[in-house]
Amino acid sequence: MAEACDIETPSLEDLSEEDLIAQAKGELPYKLDAYREILRRHEGLVFSTCMKMIGNIQDAEEVCQDTFLQVFHKLHQFEGRSTFKTWLFRIVYNYCLGKRGALAKRRERDEAVGEKITQEAKDDRDAGMIPGAGELVHEVMQGMDDDERNLLVMRFVSGLSLAEIAEVLDLKLSAAKMRLYRTLETFKGEYTKLLAQQETEKGGLT
Repeated sequence: MAEACDIETPSLEDLSEEDLIAQAKGELPYKLDAYREILRRHEGLVFSTCMKMIGNIQDAEEVCQDTFLQVFHKLHQFEGRSTFKTWLFRIVYNYCLGKRGALAKRRERDEAVGEKITQEAKDDRDAGMIPGAGELVHEVMQGMDDDERNLLVMRFVSGLSLAEIAEVLDLKLSAAKMRLYRTLETFKGEYTKLLAQQETEKGGLT
């Protein structure tokens, strides 16, 4: 009896872009092998593009993840009228523009918080540690956790009283006061640290 010949199946790495896309369409959403190979081939270039457009590692990673999630859900809509790379980077471009718009709004909000903290801190002996609007305020705000940032926004942007903040957060008034105090101290401490680092770097360049 003649032995059956084994037909070697090409590996995903050897597939052409067109064949890989076709296989991924047939596999998703139940099998991810071909999809992961698409991600492997394009992730580096997508991430570097996001970095150049956005300039922040964390936000670039988020846009990169959002892009490939969109690919996962909408690959079946790709009809091949353009190259896959063109289709993919249209998604990247739109996500980057949206992220840049959101970041600009967040920066404006953070700067508003910084200005209002400055006004409230005028009579405080540490007021000199609090800057006006600027890049340093934004950097400090971005380094704070969500709860701290949201608390500052409620107090200094939304203009909520401590009693209203306590009600929103379901806290006693004393607890809300203490949380705001600690958040302001964190803000001041981080600002002082960044300012010192900035001054040291400037000194090293002279």
